[in-house]
This record gives sequence, C-alpha cells and structure tokens, in this order.
Amino acid sequence: MKTIGIIAEYNPFHHGHAYQIRSIKEKTDADYIVVAMSGNFVQRGAPAILDKYARTQMALACGADLVVELPVIWSLSSAESFAMAGVTLLDNMGCVDGICFGAETDHLPLLTQLAYLLSTEPAEYRSSLSSYLKMGNSFPVARAQALTDYCKTEKKIGLFSDDSLKSLLAAPNNILALEYLKAIHQRRSPLLPYLLQRTGAGYHDTTLATPYASASAIRNALSPDMQEEDWHHLRAAMPEESFRILHHYYDRYPLLFADDFSSLLIYRLLLETPQSLTEFLDLSPQLANRLWENRMKFLSFSQFCQQNKSKNHTYTRISRSLLHLLLNIRNSDACLGREIDYIPYLRPLGFKKKATPLLSAIKTHSSIPMIGKLADAKKILSAPGLYLLEQDIFAATLYEQVLSGKKNCLPREEYTRKILLL
Repeated sequence: MKTIGIIAEYNPFHHGHAYQIRSIKEKTDADYIVVAMSGNFVQRGAPAILDKYARTQMALACGADLVVELPVIWSLSSAESFAMAGVTLLDNMGCVDGICFGAETDHLPLLTQLAYLLSTEPAEYRSSLSSYLKMGNSFPVARAQALTDYCKTEKKIGLFSDDSLKSLLAAPNNILALEYLKAIHQRRSPLLPYLLQRTGAGYHDTTLATPYASASAIRNALSPDMQEEDWHHLRAAMPEESFRILHHYYDRYPLLFADDFSSLLIYRLLLETPQSLTEFLDLSPQLANRLWENRMKFLSFSQFCQQNKSKNHTYTRISRSLLHLLLNIRNSDACLGREIDYIPYLRPLGFKKKATPLLSAIKTHSSIPMIGKLADAKKILSAPGLYLLEQDIFAATLYEQVLSGKKNCLPREEYTRKILLL
C-alpha cells in the first residue's frame, strides 16, 4: 500500500489542486492520497471562504482519499510552523510514504540544498541575517538577501545569478517548498519529497485565467450578488464537482471574508493594552504598540491591516496576528504545541469508503490517537493535547457564529458535525 500526503488549504479547490492529485497518482502509482488541510482559518491570515466540511467534500470528490484537519494554531502560523506541523502530522500517521508539494521551480536538488543551509544555519548566514533584520527588513526579505549573500560568498549554488536566486526565494510556493524540505530534514523524516512545478496563474494572480486560475482569483470573483454569467466564468476555473459543491454551498450559506469579523476584532482590540497584546502569537512589542496607537482609526479588518503594514510588517503578518488575538492564540500556546511535538492527535474531517484499509493502517501505525468523536477526546488525549483541540473547537464555533449571524439562522454545533463519508 502506497500513500502520499499533501498539505493544503483548498480555499477553494481548483483545477491546479486536481492536477496535483492526478499527477502524483500517475507519478508514484499511489493507492491513497491523504490531505492535511487547514480548518476554518488559513495561513494567509483570513477565514476560509467556505467552511472546512465543504472544502473537505471538494477534496474527496476530486481525488483525495482522506482529509485530516491541521490544528488552527498551526494553520494560522508562519510558513515555517505551518510546514513543520503539516509534515509532523503526515509523519505521525506512520504509514505515509511521501509528500507532494508545488513550487514555481521544478529544481528539487536546488531547493533541497537551500533547505539544508536554512536548517543548519551556518555562522556567516546567521550574521548576515541579523544585519539585514537590524536594517528594518521583514524576515522573508532579510532571509532571502542573507541566503543570497552566503551562496555568493561561499560559492554555493553557482549555476544561479543573484537576481534569479532572490526571485526564487521571493515566490510564495517556493518558500513553502523550502519549509517542507527543512521540516523533513530537521525531523529526519522518511517522507520522500515529490516536487510539482506550478503551472498557470500565479499565487497572487487575481484574474480568472483558465484552466489554472489561482484560489485568489476565484475568491476575488465571488460576490454576494453573483449573476448567471459570473457563474459561467467561474465554472471554467474549477473541476465540475468542486464547482457544484461551491454553488450548492453558496445557495445555502454566505461566504465569509476577513471583514465579517471586524466588529469582533475591534472589541478585542479595545480590551487590550500594548503590554497585553504582546502575549499573543506574532505580536511583537513594536507591532503591538503600532496597533494600539491606531486602534481608534479602525474601520474594518482589511482596512486596519492595510493601514498598519510597513517595511518589516507585511499585510499577511498583521492579519495573522489579529486573528491570533481574536482566537486567543498566545505565544505560550505555540510553546506548548512545540513541546508536545506539534500534532498530539489526528482529527479526520472526511474519507472515502474505499480508504478503509488506509484508516486501519493509521490506527495500527500512528504514534498519536485518532479522534472519531469529539465527545471521546477527554478520554484519550493528554491535558496539553485536549487544550489544543479546544482551540480548534473554539475557532470552528466562532466561524459558525459569524456565518449564522450573516445568514440569520441558528449555528451548527461543532460537537454534532459528522465525519464526511463519500
């Protein structure tokens, strides 16, 4: 039995995602595809446009065999922690053979070499990184420059110019690919990496190009007053099953965006002080002071992120920080999560009937418990593991409250939601 893992958000599931699953099955002759998927909040610092159960249904309908939730503390974290948690989740299953991820390049040896340098952090690289950070650069910019300097000085990566290396290190999917490879190296994981070069629209492309429109473009095309012509263009950008699930969801529930959480966010901001804000994940003293000083200029979630971004604080970093505040995710929580090796449980969101042998293999070989029913969690989880699970439940409950408030209906309880079976 051969199983390949994918770490994803599917916000929403599009042709590029289907291409990845189809390609890795053909390339590896895999029997099963298991997905470690973000729940109701995603890594760019936003609520998922559709809830995790609808996105799970999309994944299963379009080729995945099992979808397991990535805990919210990591799905809303930096690329480094997001990747480490995803790799750890697949590792802990005990029966996943490899991991497939996309990038803007298909040069796996180059990415592997760069990931090794980032894992070992030579003294020259660390010194250069520190210098660029002191200049006020954001961490991604400082790291790219420091790595470029190191490769040039040490005559590493000789086939690539400074500009091409900087360009490679600036591409979002390349950054995540490096983090996956770093995590594999640092964990000494047996997972075999499979790199798939991204095709079609870019990560941030907001035009509805086909056949490989980005998730950003699809989200950008969605609005509360969709017309038949709008749905026609959108249909071409998604697999038929994924499109059908989205259309059905849209008919029943509103789509959620960051600004739907604006009133909750300003309430939380007004409760805090500059000092108390620093207790929340990703909120440095500098950023905390900036947010607190500007709190009376708050108009909406997105406006506040835009207003407060700077050279060393990106929009995404700020939006993640604000969701940490809203969801009460603190620095101490991340420390606790790392102490218990990131993933203390497996929580399936859905699976196919034909994947029953895979579930049996996971139950046999997994190093952590699998939670079928939330009501059983107290019996099988340690106190720290239960604490992290309760954060997932709170995040799902808050998402559902905002969703139901927008629709003016009663919310669905997380404890009553069932694992999807296709």
